[in-house]
Amino acid sequence: MGGFAAVRSSPADSRGRSSLLSRGPESSRASGISSSERLYRAVASVWCKDVPVSPELIHSLLSLFKEEMADFELPVEQDSEETLEPNVAGVGTLSEFNQENVPEFFYMDPIGAQFQQNPEVAGASLGLQDSMTCQDYSAAESQHVDVEDLGERFQQCIEAVEQLEAERDWLIKELTLLRQPALDELQRAHEEILEAYRLHAKVELEKDNLRDEIRQVKQKLFRVTRECVACQYQLETRRYEVTQHVDYRKELENRVGQLSEELSQLRETCEEEKEHFRQRLKAPRHERSSRHLQESRRLSMEFESFVLENRQCLEEHYEPKLMRLLERREASSKALQTTQSEIHRLKETLRPLQGEVSKLLLQNRNLEEQILLIKQKRDEEVLQYK
Repeated sequence: MGGFAAVRSSPADSRGRSSLLSRGPESSRASGISSSERLYRAVASVWCKDVPVSPELIHSLLSLFKEEMADFELPVEQDSEETLEPNVAGVGTLSEFNQENVPEFFYMDPIGAQFQQNPEVAGASLGLQDSMTCQDYSAAESQHVDVEDLGERFQQCIEAVEQLEAERDWLIKELTLLRQPALDELQRAHEEILEAYRLHAKVELEKDNLRDEIRQVKQKLFRVTRECVACQYQLETRRYEVTQHVDYRKELENRVGQLSEELSQLRETCEEEKEHFRQRLKAPRHERSSRHLQESRRLSMEFESFVLENRQCLEEHYEPKLMRLLERREASSKALQTTQSEIHRLKETLRPLQGEVSKLLLQNRNLEEQILLIKQKRDEEVLQYK
């Protein structure tokens, strides 16, 4: 393959191998290495070690080629170097060369590279070739064979590099294909984990909301229970007062009955005495004497005074009690009516409270069941994602 092919290499390798190629002929002679062997090593290091092509490197290669041509004892004048310098400058100004000190790297085909010489130098060389000996021709032919062998080796290296690049591309594709299922599985696992985190956050939010609702329901239930207990206490107090009023009313009724019996007995006694005295008054006058009249008058006056005194005593003794009893009876009847109306009102108030309590208890039971189901579901999801 002729021309240039892009390759990768580090700047350190480029500087190292450029310095290796820039050594002069004195160093090669001092080390005992021939110029052809040095040229072969340099070009092999360029093509096999991925050395980046630079103007200095091309100049060094041309210098080695010039030394190699000097071994043929061809009369190359000084201006041949001037003839080669424009080619080096042309290589340095390639369109692929990056002006920001970041060169793009190339392979160069030595077979396709043509070296231009000055026509005058070429004519002088042809003139001198007539005077060469047979030994010089044989040495030149052997050197030409080495250069052709070197070109063939370069071509083989280029083909091996192309094969390695194709194998590298194939391995990259195969590695990509092998990595793709794992990447897809990893992506799916990542999405599942994100979904699990979102679900966990949603469950936590629902859990907090349920906790707030349960707290509010508990507070409301506590208030309703407190009001219910207060109503029950008031109801029991009213019931006790009603029983006390009933007992007191019975006691008052018994007392009124006793007083009524005493009053009826006194009336009967008074009527009997009146009747007795009337009968005595209806007796014949001749039987009566002044003494009897006086006695009867005295007795009548005593009886009237006694009745009046007893009546006044009874009125003074029983009238306040009767008035108090009547007032207490009236107050008891009013309190009883008020208590009955209050009991009725409390029953009416207690009925919706009992319904609300039962509703809140049912709602609390449902919320507890929902919390239990959410906890079970969360535990199952945690076990599943573990």
